[in-house]
Amino acid sequence: MSNVRKKISEISTIGLTDGVGAAIAALFWFYIAFELGPKNYGELTFLISIATLVSGIALLGSNHTVLVLTGKKVDIHATIYMITMLANVVGAIIIFLLFFNLGISLVIIGYSLFALATSDILGRKLYKSYLKYIITQKILLVVFGIGFYYLIGESGILIGIGLSYSHLIIRIIKSIKNSKINFNLIKEKKKFILNNWAITISGLVYGSIDKIVIGSFIGFGILGNYSLGLQFYSLLNLLPTMIVKYFIGQDISGIPNKKLKKIVVLIAIGIAILGSTIGPTIVSYVFPKFIESEDIIRIISLALIPQTIQATYYFPKLWASEKNNIILITTIVSAISQILGILILGTLYGSIGIALSMVISNVFGLIFTATISKFYLKSNSINK
Repeated sequence: MSNVRKKISEISTIGLTDGVGAAIAALFWFYIAFELGPKNYGELTFLISIATLVSGIALLGSNHTVLVLTGKKVDIHATIYMITMLANVVGAIIIFLLFFNLGISLVIIGYSLFALATSDILGRKLYKSYLKYIITQKILLVVFGIGFYYLIGESGILIGIGLSYSHLIIRIIKSIKNSKINFNLIKEKKKFILNNWAITISGLVYGSIDKIVIGSFIGFGILGNYSLGLQFYSLLNLLPTMIVKYFIGQDISGIPNKKLKKIVVLIAIGIAILGSTIGPTIVSYVFPKFIESEDIIRIISLALIPQTIQATYYFPKLWASEKNNIILITTIVSAISQILGILILGTLYGSIGIALSMVISNVFGLIFTATISKFYLKSNSINK
């Protein structure tokens, strides 16, 4: 009974953290969208997507590596933090020279701090510390983001976002305080780290390239509507985002959580239906300028179902067994299908085609993961 209560407490802590954090961030982005309008909001999203992509490349897969290896009590922090932060600083300098925009560079460094710090915290199962750091970041996001927006205009939003991660430096210092640099460990885990790097890049390509493609080929106006729809979807997506963080740690410890996983999927189906039916009405009332976002929200809400199944049943087991190459291939399949969908369906049907491409890519990703995971598990059982 105490074990059940502990699980509920741990999930509740992660859920509360991600829920409150996402709510604060959503209010911030909804306010920014309301202030800027579709076109300017789309342009801001375009710049953030570039920062996200560069940070992901410079991160070298360290977030997943730290999460898994910390859970396995492997001391890799000082070594991997040093390499990662150096790569991010180089990336930030290159982007500054290309765009002459300090805000983008600060966002790049901020994202890397966030990824490293939160992965370490979750790997150690310090769920209360996770709550403290995440909520602080979201509050700073609102204070700095809106504050700098009124001080120096739209470019100040990016500066505010970057500075909102500054407190995470404290966590990074704590993590490396008693850690030693050991490059032999990097060599030993080279394959795992490289796979994580490829997964991070492909995942960020999947999460960012859609906005870069839409902004470059279809326009910032539609990108603004699409981004608002995604912001709404991020609230719906709290469940799979939260639960995969919890289940990775549980699966590493050999705890299956079969009943809990079924409940999570059923809840996700209900949330997806509510998002598809009620969401468009709410958004059209609050954001009358974002007309095309109604159809986008109606369609992309359904992507929650395959994404939750994937995040609940497949990804945690694969992370725990260090079979991240399967996740890498899955992410690549999803990214390619979405990019092709945007270029084909988006060109033909506009915002509706773009929304459909997101749902289709999630379905393809789930089918691929389920198929290849079944084959992997079967071959493993035979080998045993």
